[in-house]
Amino acid sequence: MSERELRVALAGNPNVGKTSLFNELTGARHKVGNYAGVTVETREGAVAAVWGPTRPIVVVDLPGTYSLTPMSEDEAVAFRCLRGELDLVVMVVDAANLARNLYLVMQLCELGRPLVLALNMMDVADEAGVPVDPRALSRALGVPVVPTVARTGGGIAELVKAIADVPGDMSAIRQRLLALPVGLAGVDVVRGRWLLTAYAGGSLELTAATPGELAALEAVGLAEATAASQSLIIGRYAEVDAVLAAIGHRALDRAPAMDRSERIDRVLTHRVWGLLIFVAVMGLLFQSIFAWAEPVMGLIEGLIGWLSGIIKDVMGEGVFRDLLTEGVVAGVGNVLVFIPQIALLFLFIGLLEDSGYMARAAFLIDRLMARIGLHGKAFVPLLSGYACAIPAILGTRTISNFKDRLVTIMMIPFMSCSARLPVYVLLISALFDPDQKVGPFAVGSLVLLAMYTLSTVSALAVGAIYKRTLLKSPTPPLVLELPPYRLPRVRNTLLNVYDRTKDFVRDAGTIILAMTVILWALLSFPKPPETDRQVDPTEQVHSPIEYSVGGRVGKAMEPALAPMGQDFRMGIAILGSFSAREVFVSTLGLVYGIEAEDEESEPLRKELRDAKKPDGSRRYTPLSAVALMVFFVYACQCMSTLAVVRRETRSWRWPLLMLVSMTVLAYVMAVLVFQVGRLLGFES
Repeated sequence: MSERELRVALAGNPNVGKTSLFNELTGARHKVGNYAGVTVETREGAVAAVWGPTRPIVVVDLPGTYSLTPMSEDEAVAFRCLRGELDLVVMVVDAANLARNLYLVMQLCELGRPLVLALNMMDVADEAGVPVDPRALSRALGVPVVPTVARTGGGIAELVKAIADVPGDMSAIRQRLLALPVGLAGVDVVRGRWLLTAYAGGSLELTAATPGELAALEAVGLAEATAASQSLIIGRYAEVDAVLAAIGHRALDRAPAMDRSERIDRVLTHRVWGLLIFVAVMGLLFQSIFAWAEPVMGLIEGLIGWLSGIIKDVMGEGVFRDLLTEGVVAGVGNVLVFIPQIALLFLFIGLLEDSGYMARAAFLIDRLMARIGLHGKAFVPLLSGYACAIPAILGTRTISNFKDRLVTIMMIPFMSCSARLPVYVLLISALFDPDQKVGPFAVGSLVLLAMYTLSTVSALAVGAIYKRTLLKSPTPPLVLELPPYRLPRVRNTLLNVYDRTKDFVRDAGTIILAMTVILWALLSFPKPPETDRQVDPTEQVHSPIEYSVGGRVGKAMEPALAPMGQDFRMGIAILGSFSAREVFVSTLGLVYGIEAEDEESEPLRKELRDAKKPDGSRRYTPLSAVALMVFFVYACQCMSTLAVVRRETRSWRWPLLMLVSMTVLAYVMAVLVFQVGRLLGFES
C-alpha cells in the first residue's frame, strides 16, 4: 500500500528563487525573472521521479510575500493557501539576505505548520562574504535547514528527502511568539493576529474575514488594533535578532555583488544617460529582429510555397484542394512565417529580464509614471504586456490599491503584445524599402520602434487620464528591490523562448486554423456567376471574392475604411482579427490566395507590395501601412483579453468601456494619420 500524497507549499519573499526551485523539483518550465512579482497565481506540480521521492509529493508554488498580512491580491493568494489544506511548508530564503527573510519565517512559526527551510542562493551568500551555517540555523529555529542553489539544482535531492520525512512543529519559538500579549476575543489566536494587523493596515478585505470576526474587530477599535499590531511586529523582529545572534550571523552593510551593480547603475539608471541607453537597447533589439530574421522568413515562405505546389500537383481541382491551398496553407502558413521575429523578441526580453536590467528599466520609467500620477509597481505588468495581455492583467494582482490596479488593467491592452508583431512586420517588410537606412538602422526597424514607443506613451497617457478622472486616487511611492546584475541563464532563457514559440505555433494550429477555415468558407461562397459574354475593357472587373459573404461585408465597410487609406480586403482582415490579432495575417493570406489568377501564388509580402489599383497606382503605400499599424496600436482586438478583464474586475462595465473606447480611438487616430500625411505631401 503506497503512502499518502504530501501536499507542500513553497513560500518566501519575492525574488528568492521559489519558481526556480519549483521548476527543479517538478521538471516544469515556468517563467523565472530577476525581479519581484513574476508569480501571481499558485502553480502545482508533482516532484519528479529523478529526485527519488519515497512518497508522492505535490508542490504548490505561491506568490512571493514579505509577510502573512496580505496587502495585495497576490499576497492574499499566498495567505489563503497557507491557511488551507497543507501537510508542510517549504520556506525558501535568500541566504545572502537572511535577516530580511526571517520575519516571514517567524510568522510561519506562529502558523504552527511543519516547516523545512530551503537556504537558497548559498553560492551568492558565499561570494558576498555572508556565509550561513545551516546546522546552526537549524538548531536555532528547531526545523530542518537544507542549503540549495536552485539555479544549478544543488541540494534538491536533500530537500526532497527532508520533505518526505515531515518534520515536527517549531514548539520553542512558537510558544515565545504566541506568548506576546496580542489576541482577539472569540477568534483563533493566530488568525486574530493577522486580522488585527490587516485591520490596522487598511487591507482587511483581503483576509476574507467572517461577520463574527468583523464584529470582534469593531469592538477592539482601530487605535487599540494598531497598538497591538505594532507590539506584535516588534516582538517578531526581536525573535529574528535572537536567531541571528544565536548563529553568530552578521549581515554586511554592502555586499560585493551589489557594489558591482551600484557602479554599473551610476550609468544605467542615470537620469539622462540611463534613458538614452534604454532607447538604444530597444532600437538594437528591433534592428536585430529585422536583420537576423529575414533569411529564416524567406526560407519559411519558400517551404510554404513548395508545400502549396505539391498539394496542387497531387490533388485534382475541387473545393477540398482550394480549402487546403487557399485556406490552411495560405492562412496558417502566412502566420508561421513570423516565428523568427517572435522567437527573437522573447529571446532578447528574456536575457534583459534575467540579467536584472528590466528592474532598472522599471526604476527609470517610474520617474515618468510618478509625474503623471501612476503607480510605479504597474511597470512589471505593463512590461509583461509586450508578450501577452492576459498574464500581464493577472500580474496586476501585486498592486494593493484596487483603483490603481484597475488603471493598470485599462492600460495594458495599449502595450503592443507579441500578437501584434506579425501585423507590424508584415506591413513594414512588404511596404517599406529594406535597403533604406537612417544611420546604422534600417527604416523598417525604426518604424517598428516607433509603434512600440507609441503604444507605451499611449498607455501612460491613458493611465494618467483614468487616474485623474474615473479612478482618481493618491499615488503611493514605488518600493522596488533592485537585484544584483547576473549573467543570464542561457539554457532557461532558451527553454522559455521555446515554450513561447510553441504556444504561438499551437495557436496557429488551433485557434487560427479554426478561424481560417471559417473565414475561407465566408470568402469562398457563393461563387461568382459564370458568364460566356465578352467583357467590355472599360467595364470594372470585380474580384471573385467580392461575390462572397465576407467580400460583401468588406465592401459594405469600404466607405468607412477609405478615410484611413484601406480597402475592403483590409476590412475583411480587420474583422477577422477581432478573434485574435494574428488572424489578420492569415485572413489576408486567404484573400490573396483566393484572388490569385494563376496557379503559382506569391508570398503574401510580395502580393501586398505588388498590388495595384484599377488606375495602376499602388494599392497600399507606406502611409496607408503606418495608418493601419496605428489602428492596431490602439484597437482592442482580442476576445480573450476582454474575458480576463471581466473576470478580474468582476464586472462587464470595464471590458465594454475598454472595447468601445479603444475601437473609436483606433479609428480616429488611423484616419488622422492618413489624412494629415496626405496633406503633408506623403504618398497616398
